[in-house]
Amino acid sequence: MSMTSTLRCSLGLFVVLSLCLPHVQAAHLDLGPMLGHVGSNDARIWVKASEASRLGVWIGQEAGLADAKRVEGPMLDKTEDCNGHIRVDGLKPSTRYHYAMLLDGKPVMSAPYPSFQTAPPDGVSTHLRFAFGSCVGHRSSLAAAAWGQMATDTSLGMLLMLGDNHYADSTDPAIQRAAYYDHRSVAGFRDVTGRTPTLGIWDDHDFGPNNSDRTAEGRMESLATFQSMWANPSYGEPGHPGIYHHFQHGDIAFFMLDDRFYRSPNRSEDRGDKTMLGERQWAWLKAGLKQSTAKLKFIASGSEWQKHGHVDSWTSFRREQRAFFEWIDQEGIEGVILLSGDRHFTGGYQINQRVMEITSGPLGSNNYPTPNLPEMFLNHGVGKLYCVFDVDTRSEVPQVILEVHRAGEGLIDRRDFTMDEINGKARLATLPVPKVSQQLPHESDLPLVHREDFEKGAEAWIPTDSDAWRTMDADGSKVYSLHRQSVYRPRHRSPVNISRLKDVVVGDFDLMARVLTTQRDYGHRDMCLFFGWQDPEHFYYVHLGQEMDDHANQIFIVKEAPRSKISEHTTEGTPWDAQWHTVKISRRVASGSILVFWDDMETPVMTATDRTFGWGQIGLGSFDDTGFWDDVRLYGEVMEAPMP
Repeated sequence: MSMTSTLRCSLGLFVVLSLCLPHVQAAHLDLGPMLGHVGSNDARIWVKASEASRLGVWIGQEAGLADAKRVEGPMLDKTEDCNGHIRVDGLKPSTRYHYAMLLDGKPVMSAPYPSFQTAPPDGVSTHLRFAFGSCVGHRSSLAAAAWGQMATDTSLGMLLMLGDNHYADSTDPAIQRAAYYDHRSVAGFRDVTGRTPTLGIWDDHDFGPNNSDRTAEGRMESLATFQSMWANPSYGEPGHPGIYHHFQHGDIAFFMLDDRFYRSPNRSEDRGDKTMLGERQWAWLKAGLKQSTAKLKFIASGSEWQKHGHVDSWTSFRREQRAFFEWIDQEGIEGVILLSGDRHFTGGYQINQRVMEITSGPLGSNNYPTPNLPEMFLNHGVGKLYCVFDVDTRSEVPQVILEVHRAGEGLIDRRDFTMDEINGKARLATLPVPKVSQQLPHESDLPLVHREDFEKGAEAWIPTDSDAWRTMDADGSKVYSLHRQSVYRPRHRSPVNISRLKDVVVGDFDLMARVLTTQRDYGHRDMCLFFGWQDPEHFYYVHLGQEMDDHANQIFIVKEAPRSKISEHTTEGTPWDAQWHTVKISRRVASGSILVFWDDMETPVMTATDRTFGWGQIGLGSFDDTGFWDDVRLYGEVMEAPMP
């Protein structure tokens, strides 16, 4: 009897028995199947069943599974919420297989059956087209368009999920699983992952709370949940837990890192014991790179690698960051391409002569402002985005192509890389730093009024003391530097270091800027933003103070009297350090709403409601400290100042 006939008979017998016997709830697939790691001789497949049951699979080379063999897998029990994966061994390299899942020996899938192709043996030249992305979003619907578009690309041979695969922001297994289930229930996701080997690493939101690290309470529970929800080839090393792992596809190597389980707090002092990966993982990575003969070596991290990144990135681990780049140079490691996620935009960076980075996102989350850096060769910040590498090593000169895809539009950008560019023997062509851009959807629904990167100076700004402000070079670009105390003294107790954008008056507005404090560490260490400025005695300002009290880390009004706080909500303090941060003020006059955001552009850190000033100028500065400003974006409706 053929396997197809066997399937029909099994299904028929199951129906007959179900009519004759007392009703027993049969297990079925709630989610999946999702292909995990597919090697040259093995494959892993993840599912979630509706009931406790034994997982199995029929697998064969014929589309109808007439030649299929049955493989028994583990019990899916309620302690793991009926999640799990099965490993199938004894497969042939570079061979296409079809499969159907079984629960308690009964088929739970019907034809046409999904298929996949095994990897070539290690070291063999190959052609691989793989997608990667991050930042799936809080709800499944947000990434549905990206999954749907990806599902139309039947040539994809792999999908890498680079962290923030959900936004549970918790280590509670039940909360994490619910977030996974929500996203894996999307039809497009199931279409893609049923036929495409899918591997994942985590970042902060799917590891624990925002910007979390090794101090997160419940990290072991997060690790156990992650292992139950993914079918990666391995997790950490024997006696050394984590999610980092390595695998190979022919002569293309992948090193998937764990940037959270051993991570020191971002704001800890960057001394010899501060680490992103931990000593053991570093040794594993370096040994793997030195031993690898692969032509291309992709190193994936949830956190962004580039030098001018967010505080929750490798930028907060400068000692390790620099040491690793120097080590790659010293050891002459070739074919290295860094992959990352987290930052809600898609960018490419020439880190140094030998190392480049591609950060890809967001699949479903809001877009973040894209940096304008001289080392960038790729910059996209609008829409739901993911990337595809098309790598062909079968010719004497390997072909390496990067594609950027936007959901709803398809391919929007492409870069062809030579091996000389990848190996540092030729310089990549970087982008000119843009001077004007359209607003990103998450930034504002108002028109762009002014964009300022200070590359041509600060002629558009009016400081209270011109000797206290200047443009200068910092980290490869121009910034607006408040470098000393102003001699300006206001009539009433209020900030002394102010520079206003001249000739621009707005009512409703959204103001964004990057800021770095250069002041020593102390309680009232601050930087400020000004708005509704009508004259020196009538304006609002936001005081971003290191420690909160009635005079610090608040929203204030100045109205012919010393400043007075109007905050309805604020935090315990602004976590200043030696890194750049992004701040945003959103003002709506009719409602009186004032919202202040710090790095996270979704949750305000300060709020107030006040309708006293319905128009005015905006400004930058500090109460009485020093610092840098850059990348200012003002959205709003320009208006004439009312006559007195």
